[in-house]
Amino acid sequence: MAVPPRILVGDAGRHTRAMISEVLRTAGFRDLIQAASQADLVQLVDQHRPKIIVMAADFPGLSGLTFAKQIRHGFNFVPRETSIILTTDAPTRSFLEASRTVGVDEVVAVPFTMQTLMARIRSVVDRPRPFVDCPTYVGPCRRRVMLQDYKGPLRRAADPDEAPTAGPLWSSESNRSAVRLCVQKMSEYRSALPPEPYKKLRAIYLSVMKLETRTDQASDDALGEAAKSFGRYLSAIGVRERPDLTLLNDHIDCLHTLALEAELAAEQKLSLIAALKSAVQGKIAAPEVSPG
Repeated sequence: MAVPPRILVGDAGRHTRAMISEVLRTAGFRDLIQAASQADLVQLVDQHRPKIIVMAADFPGLSGLTFAKQIRHGFNFVPRETSIILTTDAPTRSFLEASRTVGVDEVVAVPFTMQTLMARIRSVVDRPRPFVDCPTYVGPCRRRVMLQDYKGPLRRAADPDEAPTAGPLWSSESNRSAVRLCVQKMSEYRSALPPEPYKKLRAIYLSVMKLETRTDQASDDALGEAAKSFGRYLSAIGVRERPDLTLLNDHIDCLHTLALEAELAAEQKLSLIAALKSAVQGKIAAPEVSPG
């Protein structure tokens, strides 16, 4: 039986916090944390890493929209996939659109019933949407319902003109998701490198090794070559030498591009990879300068 997730309830009102917590406790969620102030919220999220955050949109000192955006962009290494549910007494069209833009999972209009709140909780617990990590958006997939057996007309601008045919392994979303997760972890580790980079650098190296395996399984030559170039550089510098952060960032940015932009032209891919390999070769082959 799955362990119920840890949930943080953030609201300035003591009665509101107590009411939401009681509803959750009655439904079987026992691992609950409450935050009444901005300081409490930031500290408790950083310390306890809840799976779900239920907070007021007008939380004092730190709005729900602002905090959601911070989490989606890697705030203090809090998992960016953390589910975020906002409560609001002003569910206007502009607010709902802003919530969607920053990656909020669900919105609950105040006042709400126990059934309404639990429907939102069950949605993120039992039916989580795929998590999207791309340059223009980070958060749950904004397609609310994805029917695999839908046979009707395709109306979205991003939908293909024809029904998809069986393609290479790289076209499988499960493979692409696994690769994106590796690249995402590298990005998170990268921001914690200075001033003592070695443990995080090892974590990045392990992610690169996993990425190489995934790209081999998915038969994506371009991404595999970029991963191998990165692995070659990390192996060459080992744990004693401080990494060149520009080269490290270039590799991670390139991996992001290759992992997220499936339709990137072959010439562009080759150009990116050639530049990485050349830079790595230059760093590895560069003679050491002895002190004069």
